Amino acid sequence: MERRRARLMMEPRDLVPEEVVVLETAATVEDFIRAVERVEGMEWLAEVETEEIPPDDDFFAVNAAGERRRDKGVRGRVFMVFTNRDALRQMISLWRRWSTAGRMPQGLGRWKTLFEQLRDVRFWGAKERLHETGILEDWRARVDDGQECVPCEIELWCRRDQAQRSAARNRVVDLVNDMGGRLIAESEIAEIAYQALSVELPIIQVHPLLERGNFDIDLIQCEQIQFFRASGQMFASSEAEPQDLNDNALPEEPRVGEPVVALFDGLPMQAHSWLRGRLDIDDPDGFEQDYPASTRKHGTAMASLILHGDLAADEAPLPRRLYVRPILRQNPGDWRNNREAVPDETLEADLIHRAVRRLFERDGGEAPVAPQVSIINLSIGIADRPFDQILSPLARLIDWLAWRYKVLFVVSAGNHYREIKLIPAIQPQQQMPIGIQERVVRAIAADTRNRRLLSPAEAVNALTVASTHDDASRGQPLAPRWSDPYGDAGLPSPFNAQGMGYRRGIKPDLLAAGGRTAIQTAPGGEDSLMLHYLPSSPGQLVAAPGRNPGNAGGAQHSRGTSNAAALISRACGFLYDELDRLRRDPGGELIDHVPRSVWIKALIAHGAEWGDAGSILTGILKNQDNSRQFREYITRLIGYGAVDVRRVRECTASRVTAFSGGMLRKDESHIHRFPLPPSLSRWGGKRRLIITLAWLSPVNPRHQVWRKAALSFESPEGPLQVNRKQADSRAAARGTLQHEILEGKRADEFVDNAKIEIKVNCRAGAGTLEEEVPYALAITLELAEPLNADIYAEVRTAIHAVHVRPEAAVGP
Repeated sequence: MERRRARLMMEPRDLVPEEVVVLETAATVEDFIRAVERVEGMEWLAEVETEEIPPDDDFFAVNAAGERRRDKGVRGRVFMVFTNRDALRQMISLWRRWSTAGRMPQGLGRWKTLFEQLRDVRFWGAKERLHETGILEDWRARVDDGQECVPCEIELWCRRDQAQRSAARNRVVDLVNDMGGRLIAESEIAEIAYQALSVELPIIQVHPLLERGNFDIDLIQCEQIQFFRASGQMFASSEAEPQDLNDNALPEEPRVGEPVVALFDGLPMQAHSWLRGRLDIDDPDGFEQDYPASTRKHGTAMASLILHGDLAADEAPLPRRLYVRPILRQNPGDWRNNREAVPDETLEADLIHRAVRRLFERDGGEAPVAPQVSIINLSIGIADRPFDQILSPLARLIDWLAWRYKVLFVVSAGNHYREIKLIPAIQPQQQMPIGIQERVVRAIAADTRNRRLLSPAEAVNALTVASTHDDASRGQPLAPRWSDPYGDAGLPSPFNAQGMGYRRGIKPDLLAAGGRTAIQTAPGGEDSLMLHYLPSSPGQLVAAPGRNPGNAGGAQHSRGTSNAAALISRACGFLYDELDRLRRDPGGELIDHVPRSVWIKALIAHGAEWGDAGSILTGILKNQDNSRQFREYITRLIGYGAVDVRRVRECTASRVTAFSGGMLRKDESHIHRFPLPPSLSRWGGKRRLIITLAWLSPVNPRHQVWRKAALSFESPEGPLQVNRKQADSRAAARGTLQHEILEGKRADEFVDNAKIEIKVNCRAGAGTLEEEVPYALAITLELAEPLNADIYAEVRTAIHAVHVRPEAAVGP
């Protein structure tokens, strides 16, 4: 320890298991780090980046009286890595002595302070391999269903050396065969440090583990294994009843346009009257063969939303076909009704990897099937992989694929249809009862631990989308004894998964309408403090299999973050064509210098803001305990806010948007100059400056920071006199999307041709950065009060060319 040959890590990626000690904390990881910092001579152990420390999951937690809980009972894990095996064993021995006798040997008293913060200290073992993976719950459900063999995914420690990886694979396969099991599939993606096997085991071999908690099974104890995972946990389900759809409202036949949006989901109904002629189905795995039309619900709904939006809104269809790659199907004999899932025998990461490569690369003699695709919609989450500090394999894969092929993944945050445990309507410190909206908001905020993002929503290069409690079916009555949880529009949906993201980055990134849901108190009345979700109406109206076999004109009401992601992908499709149009304008040649996916990422996010939802949530949740960090914590619920695409696609006399972009290398900067309208000189009305920076980053799978390229812009100084609002600026700089809103009411006097300067910097994050990084920058100036001037015309006149000047990078 005196030679500092140990270090603390927040996640176990790229570790050698025989060098790792797992520290299970008694409270939050942050409390543990603070304790280490206070121990003289050991404070160096806590030299982890503060960005790596997970936020306090109990931050909004309240007791029955509505007061903040003090008995948190929250625990976390930290990994101590030793470069000396003897030191590692000494650490374990010291802990066992302390936990048994409660005393320390002479001269080692400083360890007492550290150990008091811990529940357990142990080698990486069976508990870690099975911890929160869903595998035991899945196996028990299969046993109850009478299955004789159980599938699972085994994720190995991905060694750097190919010979070691092969030896580890062979060792695990031998153990599986010894148990009477079999290897079904395997995948190795070295670019994201991923190696996994899909296997099937006789249920009798795992009975000791399920019935008695006996870990004394050679396969469970195998040191080459990092995690066991349940199979078939990437799925979609639909409970809504279909209804007939009026075909008289069908749009005209689509114009011929090649797809730029891809949907990876269940297989849609190609013959549905609202989808016919609008889909390019690519099914190389032959999923259609065992996929009855009546079960094709989720893919049909997502295709409908991308192409038409909420059918109740009567919007124009997307003027392009939609590429569809089926990755789900209803597994024959599956006891989980209404589930379309990745087949049990399939590794999700391998399936997505093959599907994306097929879009952009030649496969033998076959050409890429859709190389023009810029957006991939993934409205599916892995139910048993809530985000817990560690990037899931699928999130890592999406980040790498996004960079390799310069494609934008739009991913749903995930749904949690949990009962909501409410606080009492009347609290001791209040005389007036609290309304249902406030009670629901507080209860959901307090349940953060159980409402985390579902893999792959934590992907850093992806746009992660959650939903607002909204749809176009506003006039539809609710069923008797059911009610709307919210009186105000635009609030985040009660079923949303919540952030933060990796290294405390902002997730979800954006919100979009995801359909309303109704609630009902549990039996016993309102005092039971439970709410249930109504599985049918209301919601967004989407295409669906009809009530009768062969009916190609059905519809249903649907809701979820899947829907919200599909609507964002739809908006991205329209922005693609808008960029095509702008390419023909003066200066439009710049668009071809940056990948379309990066432009679209910046532009779609540029229309996001907290709006009234931010004010409402602040009024309900902000208090003296959390006021200093409240901006960061509210982003768990609403990210950068809800998107209004019209604000990006349209300018007015009082709102002007300009955008630029380029390529940056490590330690380079670009300065972008935005001309100021002369009419604003000394004008004292309220104005807003919105700046959005988006990029795609290469990744380093062997580095804890993961993101190799860290871009950021500096808030401009000058005569506009605007200050940051809404999202926390520190959290905004931790991902691949920085979106800031600045407001002010006073402007200095400035001369004609005055400009504000926005500097975009690029620095290395995870190790060496050798690649050029593409980025896009969008800037909007808008006025909230009337001004007898056309600022759009003034700025347009002043912009004759894109002004970019490279400099050495400065700043964070």
